[in-house]
Amino acid sequence: MTPQQVFLSYSHHDDEPYGPQKRRWVEEFEEALRESIGQRVGPGRIEVWRDKRRLEGNELFDEQIEQQIDRSAILVTVLSQHYLSSAYCRKEFQAFGQRHLQKGDLHVDHLSRIVKVYRRAIERAELRQFIELPALIPDVDRTVGYELFYEDENGIDRDVLLDPAKAVLYWQRADDIARAIKRIISADSQPGSASSTAPLSVYLARTASDMKDTRELLERELEDRGYRVLPQEELPEDNEGYIKAVQTDLQRSNLSVHLISSRYGSVPDGATKSGVVVQAELAIAQQSPPLRTLFWSPPEISADTLKDEQQRAFVARLDQTEFDRNRVEFVREPFEQFKSLVIERLRPTTTPAVADAAPGNNGKAMYLVCDAMDRAGSKPLQEALTKLGFVVTRPSIEGTVEELLEENKANLVGCDVVVVVWGNTREAWVRSKLREIQQAPGWGRARGFAGKFIVVGPPESPIKLDFDVPPDVVVVRGSESVQELERLLEGRASP
Repeated sequence: MTPQQVFLSYSHHDDEPYGPQKRRWVEEFEEALRESIGQRVGPGRIEVWRDKRRLEGNELFDEQIEQQIDRSAILVTVLSQHYLSSAYCRKEFQAFGQRHLQKGDLHVDHLSRIVKVYRRAIERAELRQFIELPALIPDVDRTVGYELFYEDENGIDRDVLLDPAKAVLYWQRADDIARAIKRIISADSQPGSASSTAPLSVYLARTASDMKDTRELLERELEDRGYRVLPQEELPEDNEGYIKAVQTDLQRSNLSVHLISSRYGSVPDGATKSGVVVQAELAIAQQSPPLRTLFWSPPEISADTLKDEQQRAFVARLDQTEFDRNRVEFVREPFEQFKSLVIERLRPTTTPAVADAAPGNNGKAMYLVCDAMDRAGSKPLQEALTKLGFVVTRPSIEGTVEELLEENKANLVGCDVVVVVWGNTREAWVRSKLREIQQAPGWGRARGFAGKFIVVGPPESPIKLDFDVPPDVVVVRGSESVQELERLLEGRASP
């Protein structure tokens, strides 16, 4: 079998020795790409070609380059200011694009044959100006590229190769490009072989810059499991086009996922809200068909910790809104647990079995929810409640993520009384537990709780004194919490 060819288009200025170790950027990227393709595809199926001659500015666009472009199924472009300033690079770019526009196969399996790799941050307007072929501009403007730089805390783009701590990011990007190349080559070799059953689609909302890497991790996980991740193109820059594109993709999706960070995010032209907020509001508002939506933020992020006023208001609104638990969930758990939740929500829905309290508990099954850091401190409370006749269960602290999630659901479905212990954990953790209690009917709970409580213990903090809870949740404080719980539960649970 003749191997398929990938044409690596770059400016030779980007391969000049640079930095303290005089590294060659393009040479190292080519090596990473070759290794990643080998891992993804295997040997001998794909070869990477680049022109290694040290060309001068007056060199002609010669016959050899034209032949290699004609042979190539994919063009990988290393975008930089040097690249945009090169007439030679522009000719390579447009010769490849024109060839496949004429053939009508510039896009394969929703992927462009022109793979944009950003060595540095490039404005979309700059790339549009770079292209002289009008028919090529819309395709290139909309396709998503791969950033081989990172933004520091000040939003400045930095070279990944100059930061040893970013080596993992560099190789992840190379692997992402190899995955895209594999999909294109596979579709070329097996036209029309796609499954008759369309994959489930997930709208994975675009995020603020500090959450992009996390979004890519989830995107890889979903695609590796066979799900289709939307949006597959860059969203329009103007507000009207942005809203229309998001609504179209949401209509095509089985689940909407939104990752919330400490930054507010960029605002589309003509909009008054960030794109992150716009996507969130459109997902929540969609009624036909109704769309299940998951919001997630790291446990350490809460409204009271945010400096940006707009982001603080947005997160506070997500925290305080009483969503329909069967449609919208706001989760603050470790990311690995959230990934498991996303996969679970994508599984085919089945009618849940009606779970009831364990036999012999006489309505006194109590779930004492505590974080691992409060487990030892909750032991006296567990012992005191047991003496009062309750059958008390606490969460396990060992097991896989899936096992712990399943156990938590089973406990919430089967208990009569649920008590959340608030000791050393943050407010955001407590709120996440309240949301899980609200979700219990969706997991198979068919009756109400005999009681929902938060037991507030040391250390003291201002937020513990000013904590809003749903009307059916009772906050119990201080050393008399056991006696107070007994009094409040009197007559609710069967003796």
